[in-house]
Amino acid sequence: MRIKVLGKAHREGTSKKTGREYNFNEIHYLGAARGVEGQAALTQTLDSAQHPYGNIKVGEDYKIEFDNRGYPVVFELITTSR
Repeated sequence: MRIKVLGKAHREGTSKKTGREYNFNEIHYLGAARGVEGQAALTQTLDSAQHPYGNIKVGEDYKIEFDNRGYPVVFELITTSR
């Protein structure tokens, strides 16, 4: 699936509920969603070790694919040759 990253955020800290540490990046994009006419504002979390915050480019197109449980298994910048 092709998406355009419209925003990004880094989330890091300790869960108040479980006491576990977390560290991930969040991307924001538009896409299809059940029950939504037109496009929905969507977010997806990415492992910050696999996809460093500084490498995610806002305004660029990416290929993203999900496994059968909805976890991203592919997140790649789409480059166009000119």
